[in-house]
Amino acid sequence: MKLSVKSAAEGDSGVKSEPAGPGILGQMLGVNELDVTPLRERRRNTLTFTAIGLLFLVAVGSVNVLQQIDSRLLLQGKMQLLEAALLMLPVWLVAARSQHVRQAESLLVLAGFIIFASNNVIGGWSGDALYWTFAFPYLVFFLQGQRIGWVVGAGFAFIVPWLMYFSSQHWDFWPYQGSECFFYGLAYFFNVLTAAHFNLLRSMFQRRLVEEVEFNTRQARQHLSSLEFNAAHDTATGLLNRAGCIEILRQDMPETGALPFAIACFRFHRVNELACVFGMDKLNQALTELAERLRRGLPAVAWVARLRPDEFAIGMRAVDDSAHLLHCLNAVESLDRDGVLAEFSIQDEFTCGLAICADRARWQPDELLRQAEQALLFAVTHQVRCQIHDAALTEHFLAYNRRYEKLRVAIAEEQLALHYQPQIDLASGRVIGVEALARWKDVDEGMIPPDIFIPIIESTGLLQRFSQWTIRRAFKDVVAWQSAWPGVGVSINLSADALHDELVLRSLAEELAASDADPALVIIELTESVMLRTPEIAIANMQRIVDMGLRLSIDDYGVGFSSLTYVKQLPAHELKVDRLFVCGLPGDSLDQAIVESTIELAHDLGLKVVAEGIEDAATLVMLRNAGCDVGQGWHIAKAMPFESFLTWQR
Repeated sequence: MKLSVKSAAEGDSGVKSEPAGPGILGQMLGVNELDVTPLRERRRNTLTFTAIGLLFLVAVGSVNVLQQIDSRLLLQGKMQLLEAALLMLPVWLVAARSQHVRQAESLLVLAGFIIFASNNVIGGWSGDALYWTFAFPYLVFFLQGQRIGWVVGAGFAFIVPWLMYFSSQHWDFWPYQGSECFFYGLAYFFNVLTAAHFNLLRSMFQRRLVEEVEFNTRQARQHLSSLEFNAAHDTATGLLNRAGCIEILRQDMPETGALPFAIACFRFHRVNELACVFGMDKLNQALTELAERLRRGLPAVAWVARLRPDEFAIGMRAVDDSAHLLHCLNAVESLDRDGVLAEFSIQDEFTCGLAICADRARWQPDELLRQAEQALLFAVTHQVRCQIHDAALTEHFLAYNRRYEKLRVAIAEEQLALHYQPQIDLASGRVIGVEALARWKDVDEGMIPPDIFIPIIESTGLLQRFSQWTIRRAFKDVVAWQSAWPGVGVSINLSADALHDELVLRSLAEELAASDADPALVIIELTESVMLRTPEIAIANMQRIVDMGLRLSIDDYGVGFSSLTYVKQLPAHELKVDRLFVCGLPGDSLDQAIVESTIELAHDLGLKVVAEGIEDAATLVMLRNAGCDVGQGWHIAKAMPFESFLTWQR
């Protein structure tokens, strides 16, 4: 909402005031009076007053007739019963029909005028009807408002005293004194004033209440409209959000809508990073500009949505897979690199997933969006620029989810096992340690390779429990095999995420304290990737492990961060050369040079060198000659269960 502010010199305080009203006297006279009472409520009031009057007349009239004390009361009782039948009953029948409420109100006032006047005149000074007439103005003002109330009330104050005086002159048995008539009229006029003021207060209160209700209603509607908009739009950029995206898809495909229709999901990889550096508010300005330029570069029927802080969706008609994908990619890649976008360069790094629906019978907006997100997720996890969704991709994710559920149960129920691959001293051939490797044998699928289930563990919430189980199992086994393999230690693999997990580090300390294992027999293997995420914290946590008495090994050296500048800062004891370089040793001079230089540099840094992936005798001999300290691989032994390792003979 755009707001404008005026200065005091312009004569505007910023508060909108209402024009001056007619004043209290004018309001009492009925000037600009508003009828704010709903018809339904007026009908209910009319029926209530009519019922009260009808019952009162019937009750009092019946008593006066049945008592038969004198002719005056008998006449008055007959008149009251007649008024109930001829006046009040018709009013009730008219008021019962809601479309005739105004007529019923007027009839009730007329009936009241006749009833109160007749009872006052006929009843005489000895009756109680004289006092009941003072309620009549309140009834008139309540039902007809100020103007009609004044007319009827003032008329009553003049006519009834005159009738009282007239009756005193012609009916000797009901005498009124002239002064009584005068003072009655005067008292009645002041009663009219009181009724007018009372009704004014009532109407003012009711009007104020109605105005407040109307104001609150407008505010509620504006708030509801804002909520409805925010429910379907991203608050930062004004673009459609996920809910709005699905809704527009439902509206965009009527029975006559054209197919095929496609959705392309884009993930801009640097959004979260830039938000931490520049703040989300400033970044949202760039994202809004990005979305606006995307709209200008797409057909008029296309739309852009923001599904997540770093994820956008484009919906449009498609010709075919390749054409639509090319169109969307060009729309992003051709964005001008100027202004805000030049400062952030958000559009330079992105991944795309595409889903297309060409069958009207299979049109499901939420399903189409989900397929596009599936394609995007696959592209991100497999590090490809673009991915088009197909049936095989859906099956891939279903199989992934089924495997995840099985793996979750397997970890919780400790259905996984640790296999141990021996490590030998290359100089003496003596077994000095083993590497603990997780294995999973599923009931349905059989043995599942680690390169399939380990990524699932690392990309989900299973890593913490898996790491804790691995530590617990390895500590138990290293103690158990000391009788058969004294002094043989165990290497336990921890991922970068596990190193930053406080509960995993705490479990490591607790298992060490509860175990009889020699800390020097336990080696924690970490990949070089631990340095890519908060190096200061990584080094501090590695030092915590060393302070426990455990040893550290840098695994997969050469394929990760590969910087001896950082390696020398780590409190490590050994360096493991990746099998990628070891397997090619016999026939690749470049691999030989890399391995030999790595061994030399590691020794200069005081690190023991372990080579993994030794598959033949020639490789073993070359590593021994190059000065490598420890080796492991299939040529030496495959990873084996705990029971097999106890009886294994080299």
